[in-house]
Amino acid sequence: MKKFITSVFAVFTLLVLVACNGAKKEFAVDGEFTAFEVTEHTSQGVKVPQITAVTVTVKNGKITKYYIDVRQGSVVRDAEEQITAVAWNTKTKKELGADYGMAGVGPKYKFEGGEWSVVPDAKCEKEWHEQAALIEAKWLADGVESVTTTDSRIDNVAGVTLKDGGYTKLAKEAVANAKAGKFVVYKTGLSYSGAAEVYSATLTVEKGKAKALVIDTRQSKVNATTGLAWNAKTKQELGAEYAMKGVGPKYEFQDGAWVVVEGKCELEWNEQAELIQNYVLKNYNKNLKAVAGRGGSLDGTTLIDDFAGVTVNTGTYFELIHAVYKLAGLDK
Repeated sequence: MKKFITSVFAVFTLLVLVACNGAKKEFAVDGEFTAFEVTEHTSQGVKVPQITAVTVTVKNGKITKYYIDVRQGSVVRDAEEQITAVAWNTKTKKELGADYGMAGVGPKYKFEGGEWSVVPDAKCEKEWHEQAALIEAKWLADGVESVTTTDSRIDNVAGVTLKDGGYTKLAKEAVANAKAGKFVVYKTGLSYSGAAEVYSATLTVEKGKAKALVIDTRQSKVNATTGLAWNAKTKQELGAEYAMKGVGPKYEFQDGAWVVVEGKCELEWNEQAELIQNYVLKNYNKNLKAVAGRGGSLDGTTLIDDFAGVTVNTGTYFELIHAVYKLAGLDK
């Protein structure tokens, strides 16, 4: 009888241990997790840059907040009205608030009998940021799968007549990033020729430590009559197709400056990015910075040997790396 009781106790203890250790948390890491997407927005008949993002906040293993935002842009024209470049708007839709100018200006829509229609002689009643807040509240209350659409327009959130401009898809991606412990930061910018660019850094955290780091850039082209078109692939996705290796100039760091020397660039962009990523994962230091715009340094003057082959401009990438490490609470 004693052996039987001992055996039962042992089995019970084992089951308890398995239950405690085997239960995997849905969100193992707290923080703010973002997913973003670049698109082309049509404004006055031409394409302008747009970036949409959704951020989910996880606290004590639970989602406590959703946040949608969009930054748009405009085109720059010359004296002949040809499009020569684009520009990013200073403020996002959320930051614009009532200045976005949708309420009382845009058409009013109603959803009836399973269809959307425009209400004659009526104007939109809620501003963009107000409708975005209603969508966020719906997700928080009922989950990201709860929002439905008809003809791309959200049909089951009272007071919302917006089209789902990728919001729900991005919310799902943000939740997936949260589950994976994947922190994302991004920054909008312009190329030397005035085309839109978006730079990003993604840091995956596991058991309180940095596991993976990816930096990337998506570029675009500007057409004189039609406006902006995003490149289908990022620099990382292009790999060898980016065609910097063996084509671009070769740089060397000499006497505190980068100089062009005989020969051609020896490493492709993604190969140089990998050097940065590998070094940072092993040796992250909040003092890391570019030296004379390229490479990597701790004091701003001395090139770290591991960065000798990194001749791309690195200032923005270090800025994003520090931002994503801070977001993950690893900027010690």
